[in-house]
Amino acid sequence: MHFHLKMQERDKELLEKVRNTLDCGAVYYQKEQRANHTQCYRYTVSSHAEIFNKIIPFFQQYPLQSVSKRRSFSIFCQIASLLQKQKHLTEKGIEQIRLLKSQMNQKTFGLA
Repeated sequence: MHFHLKMQERDKELLEKVRNTLDCGAVYYQKEQRANHTQCYRYTVSSHAEIFNKIIPFFQQYPLQSVSKRRSFSIFCQIASLLQKQKHLTEKGIEQIRLLKSQMNQKTFGLA
């Protein structure tokens, strides 16, 4: 399990502030290969302990501002809960996780 926040190049400082505040993870440059997409940076945390003990509590207390990112984070938390319950060790659990993951990172339109 990994936690990622991806933002446009001009917002790199925001990702670095998140990294510094949480004292975990790293900020990477991610070269965008797709046409009509801007270059971006990615904040990544791979440690399960840091995800469960720092990332999830922080973003539950201070919700993400983007509607689509906030929705994806909610789904991420559901997946994390399944992992803590070791549901990923069963075929049914893996299917449940795949279904949830397919609902992440989708753009929302209009007002929330």
